[in-house]
Amino acid sequence: MSIETRHPSTGKGAKLPLDYLKMVEEVFSANFDAGLKALSKFCKNPKLSAYGSIFPTEVILAVSIIEESQLAATTVYGSVDFDPKASSPTIEDLLANCVDAIGSVLASLLDTRSKDKLEKVVSQSLSALGKAPFEWTSVQIDKRTIFVKIDKANPKLDQMADEWLAKHDPEALEKQKEEQAETEKLFITGKKVDPKKEYH
Repeated sequence: MSIETRHPSTGKGAKLPLDYLKMVEEVFSANFDAGLKALSKFCKNPKLSAYGSIFPTEVILAVSIIEESQLAATTVYGSVDFDPKASSPTIEDLLANCVDAIGSVLASLLDTRSKDKLEKVVSQSLSALGKAPFEWTSVQIDKRTIFVKIDKANPKLDQMADEWLAKHDPEALEKQKEEQAETEKLFITGKKVDPKKEYH
């Protein structure tokens, strides 16, 4: 899957483990259950979907608000610089910071007190969202600089294209498995996503 990075020449990324992404989806879906229910008044069956990659100098996590039968999505990205040779911070620490940064943006987008904003989330134009971070914008999370951005890309489409390619190209599937194994080796210690954390 191709996620736009802050460093265009950063090279190819390896996808984050599926079990980690599933956990992120579950945490956010539980946290923003009321917002998703309120959003369903303006679109059909909205849900949250997580994606992410580790690049040689950067870790990116993305969470999309996906509507059933719509190609466009509203995607919030969290990005942080990464040094694979450093023992600290761990990948989990960096991802936890990205989760918090994305959570703060989603809390604004899925605010049940703002019917007007909820309606704008499902509109085709991001300009309706006003102060949303359309370019990479730095925020401080736990004394660390995280970059956030929002756009209308739907990483699910890229994922489907990757899956189709993997099914029809045995070499691509084998390479994907090798990259996945390398990425999962980085997930050894560190804190996980806090399922009890609330975003406001």
